[in-house]
Amino acid sequence: MFKASVTNLRHESNEYVIAKVYVRFVGYVPVKRNTPNTPLEELVRKAPDVFPDPLLEEEAVKLKRGENQPIWLTVYVPKDAPVGNYHGELMLKGLDERIVKVNLKVHDVILPDKRTLKLSNFISPYNISKFYKLTPWSEEHWALLRACARNMAEHRQSSIITPILDLTRIYKGDGCLEFDFQLLDRWINLFREEGIIEIIEGGYLAGRPPRTVEGWWTVPEFLSASYRVLNKDGSLAYVQEPVKVSSPIFENFISQFMPALQNHLEEMGLLDNYLQHIADEPIDRNAESYKYIVGLVRKYAPKIRTIEASTCKQLIDYINVVVPLLDDYDRNMAFYEERKKRGNEVWFYTCLSPTGRYPNRFIDYSLVKVRILHWINFKYGLEGYLHWGYNYWTENPFEDVENEPHHPFPLPPGDAFIVYPGKSGPLDSIRFEVLRDGVEDYEMLKLLAEKRKMDEAVELCNLAVRSITEYVRTPKELLSMRLKLIERLESIG
Repeated sequence: MFKASVTNLRHESNEYVIAKVYVRFVGYVPVKRNTPNTPLEELVRKAPDVFPDPLLEEEAVKLKRGENQPIWLTVYVPKDAPVGNYHGELMLKGLDERIVKVNLKVHDVILPDKRTLKLSNFISPYNISKFYKLTPWSEEHWALLRACARNMAEHRQSSIITPILDLTRIYKGDGCLEFDFQLLDRWINLFREEGIIEIIEGGYLAGRPPRTVEGWWTVPEFLSASYRVLNKDGSLAYVQEPVKVSSPIFENFISQFMPALQNHLEEMGLLDNYLQHIADEPIDRNAESYKYIVGLVRKYAPKIRTIEASTCKQLIDYINVVVPLLDDYDRNMAFYEERKKRGNEVWFYTCLSPTGRYPNRFIDYSLVKVRILHWINFKYGLEGYLHWGYNYWTENPFEDVENEPHHPFPLPPGDAFIVYPGKSGPLDSIRFEVLRDGVEDYEMLKLLAEKRKMDEAVELCNLAVRSITEYVRTPKELLSMRLKLIERLESIG
C-alpha cells in the first residue's frame, strides 16, 4: 500500500503556519468512448482507456511497481496569512519512504467573498436518496444535502436549482388548494447557511413526456409537472399526474400556486433572488406551448422573473435570463449582444455539446478546456454559467461515466456529474477543482476591471481567449497569464 501525508506550511518568518492543507489521491475511471465529434488533438488521449478524475478519500492506495499515482494538494489560505514564501513536506510511504519539499507563494491579493459570477450546477436530491438508500427528506438525507451545499459553496457556486413542487406541501382545502412552504424554507436556508446566497432557481413547472416515448423531444405541447396533494391530516388525497398545459387543470393550479409562491418569497425578502424555470430546453416545435406557460406565470405572479437554457430565438421576450449553449452564443453573438441592450441578462451553458474545438468539461478533455470557460465569461460579459450535471450519477459512477441509468443514448464522459459519491458526502473531481480555479480567475479579472483598469483586464483576457474556439491550450500558457493578472493586482493595491 502507498500512503501520502503533508505537513502544515510554515511562513519564511517561522511565525505563521497554514494548517488547512489536504492531500488526496487522484483516481482513474474507465472511458469507453471519446466525446463525439472531437478530433484527437482536442482529447487527452484516445479511448477506451482509464482517465484521471475522482479525488479519492482513501488514505492508502495499491500501487504496482512502475505505475504512476498522481497526488492532489489543496491549500486553503486564510485572508490574514502574511504574503511571502511558505514551506512544508510531503511524506510518501510505500515500498520505500521519500520526502518531497512543498513550496507555496502567497500573493497580496484577496478574492472578495461576494461571488459575481453566477454559477449553477444542477443537484439532484433524488439521486442522493437513491444512491445512499435513504428516505427522501429524512434527516439523513438533509445531512447529505448539507454536505453537498458545503461542497458547492467551496467551489464558489452561487445559484441552486430548487425542486419547488416537491418542497411544497400542497393541501386539499375547501374548494381551493393550500400551500405550506416550510420544507422550501428549510432548503433555501440550508444552502444559504453554507454560502450559496445569490440565486434560487425554481424547478420546472412543465416538461416533455418520458424519454421512452417516441419523439419525446419534439412534442408540440409540454406536460405539467406532477405533484402530490394531501388531506388536512397529512394523508395522500391524490397525485396530480401530468396533463397538457393547455388543460384547465394546469391553469387552475398555476392560478393558485404562483401567487402563493410570489407572496411567500416577497415576505421572506427573496423575490429579487428568485428565478423561475418553465420547461427545459424549449425548441421551435414547442415554443407556442412555452409562451402559453409564461403567459400564465406572468398573469398570476408578475413579479417573478424567468430563466431558461434555450437556443430558441422566438422565445427571447419570454425569458428574462437567457442561457444559450456556448456554440449558439458563438454563432449568434450579435443577436445576444442586442438582447443585453434590451435588458436581458445572458449566461451560457454546456452539456452534451459543444464539442470539438469548443471548451467543455468532459473527462477526456484537457483541464485547460474546463478552466477557460470562465475566462470566456469575462471576455464576452456573460454573467453566469449553467450545467445540468452536479450529481446525476450512474448506478456505479466509478465504473460508468457515460450513461445515466436508463438514458436512451450514451453521454460524453463525465457530462452527468462532476462529483462522485463518497462515504458521507460528495467527492471532488479534478474537473471541479479546476472549474473553481477558472471561477477565481474570473473574479480576479473582475477585480482588476473594478479598480479602474478595465483595459488591462480585457487585454490580459484577450491573450488567453482570442475567440471561443481559439484559446491557449497548455497549462503553462494559462498559468503564465494568471500570474501576470496577480502581479498586476498586487501592483495597484
